[in-house]
Amino acid sequence: MHATDAGMNRRVVEGKAGLVTGAASGLGREVMLEACTQGAAIVGLDVDEEGGQATAREAVDAGGRALFQIGDVTNADDVATAIALCRSEFGALDIVDNNAAIAVEEHLHQHSEQDWDAVLEVNLKGAFHICKQAVEAMLDGDGGSIVNTGSIASLSGDPMLPAYSVTKAGLLGLTRVVAVDYAENGIRCNCVCPGDMDTPMLQATFARAEDPAALRSEMEGAYPLKRIADPREVARVIVFVLSDQASFMTGAVIPVDGGLMAKCY
Repeated sequence: MHATDAGMNRRVVEGKAGLVTGAASGLGREVMLEACTQGAAIVGLDVDEEGGQATAREAVDAGGRALFQIGDVTNADDVATAIALCRSEFGALDIVDNNAAIAVEEHLHQHSEQDWDAVLEVNLKGAFHICKQAVEAMLDGDGGSIVNTGSIASLSGDPMLPAYSVTKAGLLGLTRVVAVDYAENGIRCNCVCPGDMDTPMLQATFARAEDPAALRSEMEGAYPLKRIADPREVARVIVFVLSDQASFMTGAVIPVDGGLMAKCY
């Protein structure tokens, strides 16, 4: 076997320890499972204890190392508890996927201040807590890799998701700040920007539509690949970017969007 073949067969985050937020469902769940499959030991953090425990059990049943910590990314103490658990049980904090997010579907003029504040609290303040405390832990260790989960809404405006679009665009700035400030400390930070994925969040959007099948068909038709993503497809990209295989990548914005952002019309 050639050396390059051996590298391709290696589990890309073998021996790493990390944290995945929003691990109870959707993309966060898939990132946690994929990272464990690829050799990492992962603590999942989420407000949904039942879903988070189920993800951790699935990872362990598949031969991985995983724990779940109930907690809210908007609470600095909850974040600290999850990071401390990862370091005490798995010995380090090497990789972090900052994935927890919420969305409210309304036009800007219909948006309540309460909903606006709630989205910014989870999606941006939560990201601040995760990045700040992850950097602190990584400075105390041997560096590490952070992925902020953005969105195609980081790169364009969704008229029905004003607060969400603002927060996902804000993640680009946070990603670049971390990347340039801590590169010399061996800390990388990148932003992966998925398109629409077949997750519970999107399924809820379809369910609220007058004609769910028509809305899904319209959405899929907008993509050059003529479908939306399976979240596992995005999870594989995130885990690769977290890994040492992407060691020269920092401050990058990586669309995983079926070609949507490449379109002119």
